[in-house]
Amino acid sequence: MELLQHLQLEVELQLQCDGGAGLQELHITDLSRQVRETNYREKLSRLLAEIATCASLDPVEPASITLLHGSLLWQLPAFCNHGFLVDQRAIKIRNWALLTLKTSLIQNTDEIWNHVEVTNWISTSQSTVLFTIGNSQSLKRLETFSIEVINRMENYGPVIYLLNPLPNGFSESSAFSTIGVLRQLAIQCLQTLTTPKTLEFLAKMNRDFRSTMERDWYSLLAELIEFQQQMTIILEVGVLRNKFREADTWAAEFLTLIEWLQGKTCLKVMIITGRPINADDNSIVRRMTVGSVPTKSLSHTANQRLVRPAVRQRSPQNAVTGYRGPSLTSSILEGQEPPNAPNAVTEVAFSTKVVSSNRQHRKGPKTEELPHADNLPMHCIADSLQKNLGATQASESNSSKRATEQWFKVLESTTHQFMYKEVFQSQVAVKIAVLDTGFAYMNPEDKRALRPYYQRIKRFTNFIDGGSDAEAKSDPTGHGTAVAVQILRVSLRAVLYICRVVSPDSGPDKSAIEKAIRKAAAKPDKYIPDGGGWGVDIINMSFGWPYDHEGVRKAIDFARQKGVHMFAATSNDGLLGPPNDILYPARSVSVIAVDAADGHGDHAKSAPSSASAHSQGSRFSAPGLGISSPNSEEILEGSSFACPIVAGVTALILEFARQPPLSKSPSVQTYLQEWPAMLNC
Repeated sequence: MELLQHLQLEVELQLQCDGGAGLQELHITDLSRQVRETNYREKLSRLLAEIATCASLDPVEPASITLLHGSLLWQLPAFCNHGFLVDQRAIKIRNWALLTLKTSLIQNTDEIWNHVEVTNWISTSQSTVLFTIGNSQSLKRLETFSIEVINRMENYGPVIYLLNPLPNGFSESSAFSTIGVLRQLAIQCLQTLTTPKTLEFLAKMNRDFRSTMERDWYSLLAELIEFQQQMTIILEVGVLRNKFREADTWAAEFLTLIEWLQGKTCLKVMIITGRPINADDNSIVRRMTVGSVPTKSLSHTANQRLVRPAVRQRSPQNAVTGYRGPSLTSSILEGQEPPNAPNAVTEVAFSTKVVSSNRQHRKGPKTEELPHADNLPMHCIADSLQKNLGATQASESNSSKRATEQWFKVLESTTHQFMYKEVFQSQVAVKIAVLDTGFAYMNPEDKRALRPYYQRIKRFTNFIDGGSDAEAKSDPTGHGTAVAVQILRVSLRAVLYICRVVSPDSGPDKSAIEKAIRKAAAKPDKYIPDGGGWGVDIINMSFGWPYDHEGVRKAIDFARQKGVHMFAATSNDGLLGPPNDILYPARSVSVIAVDAADGHGDHAKSAPSSASAHSQGSRFSAPGLGISSPNSEEILEGSSFACPIVAGVTALILEFARQPPLSKSPSVQTYLQEWPAMLNC
């Protein structure tokens, strides 16, 4: 009777929800959205009547009352205690669409499928746990592999899973803990149940979903999994973000879960991670390592083009162009029914990609043929995104690289020749803070390739809690290195302050970003123990997330007051629409947003529309296709690399103004620190 009373209180509480704004993230449903967009309130009202009917019986027998709406069995617990539901199936479809539309050799998974540990994990009839451990070079392939595994295992029984990346709306403060992961898995378990759907069972779930103890959640999972003969769990450790160390306990806990289910359910668990994790091998828990893509798979000659616009032959334009492009959301999506799974076939940290391959299709151990991306049916994928999903531009890498290199050659033969004459040099270097993943200068190969650039780096600082400054000299992803190189190629006198604010798995660390902005913008002060700030002129931020962050916003305001010019990449998912088209901090009115274009000035198809609701501030574009870095053979694309080029051009403007006679004009120097200065140049 007590459980029934608590259930009644929860129903009455949820009925008080007015369906207001609530969460606005794509593929995340909270109580407000459920009430606003479905007949959930009607279901709750009927449930309340069922509870009243049961309470009037003598004796009270909730076990004998079948729910009028069986979906309440998972809906009510999902939203109790301020809970929410992440639509993982939609995320899976979204991730597959984006991975396929950004077709890349780096995503080939044949070698992973052929690994003996994967073969054993799939074929065994015993419960088992497999840790699939990759690195920064294999993350994209692991994302593809996780989706393929889910679709393969769904042929044999229910599969519950959490994939990384989560919906873009997840802020760092709402990143999952282990309990959050287990809660979402429990919701998915409830969605697979056909029985029992009784009032008594719902009342019990309403109680159990309030626990704050991890062991209680593992116990609940065991109870729910018992209803199935076989169950598969696929987890990507990246969903924990900066709490990734919590995954060190997963091996022991899932081993205990398997022991609880012994003789009842065959449970297969695969845990996928891009960084080392504590998991000792035994008869049940196994581990395998996935490295970089095998060399034999690489091809640098033939490339797919998912979008084939007419190429306009014209001379390279000015260094930076204002955004004048039309909306790109129309005419992209045409055609057929999409697959539900790969056999017909979810920072946002970075706006970047590696360009593509000549593989028309491939077959894995699944035996299904995965279609060439040109033949991917599209409009249902758009439905699953609840928005129009446009194909991300994947122009031919050699052509893009040639156009971008031509842009740099024109820059060198004109602007550089003018700026860096012996008699015409600035005496005060422009200082630029690069907030990113670091700068690769640890191994001999990187040192040889990057030595000329390294000489202009003034400081390496790691702003991530618990990290050392030496870590800022490493760059597992290569992202920060490529970004820094673009600045130094554009401005030959600027000096850099490398700020590590992004870790490979957890994305941009908001707290680290806030600290880095404040340190970079503050003026040096010898009377302060730490020497004050660095007094930089420019801050480059080639990352983003969909929603405002108060701490970062206040730091940006502080930097703007100090006269610092800030630039941020918009995104490469512009055609997904809000909130993914222009990310924060690029959407801040105090930050100049940068889109990717080719070397001729034509905007990338992945760039946000000029009509974007988030285009609040000023936007520029610069070459972001066919980008290279001296320490890598990869050809990169994205607004991440256009952004530092604009920052470099800004440095050129400041360098020019630091030549006499302009350097002797206080009014000119003051004006150049103001917001309109860069917009009117």
